[in-house]
Amino acid sequence: MPARVNPDVPGEARLLKKVGKRIRTLREQRGLTMAQLGATTKGVVYFQRQYVWKMETGRVAPSLAALAHFAKRLDVGIADLVKGI
Repeated sequence: MPARVNPDVPGEARLLKKVGKRIRTLREQRGLTMAQLGATTKGVVYFQRQYVWKMETGRVAPSLAALAHFAKRLDVGIADLVKGI
């Protein structure tokens, strides 16, 4: 189960929204749908569209494995998803 945003951690919600926005921007630049981002290039679904939406809008904290998958699908490094945030 994905981790929910913890309101007691200062700045967590803002950080997750920024990371989610960056992933959404990269996804849109590459012409991918949320469903395509959540799946492999061969169509194996790892993350449902609803999870991708929740992550892009800062409602859930993506795991390291999720970030690695998204980075690979977006053809960037994991560090590029959080760089400068």
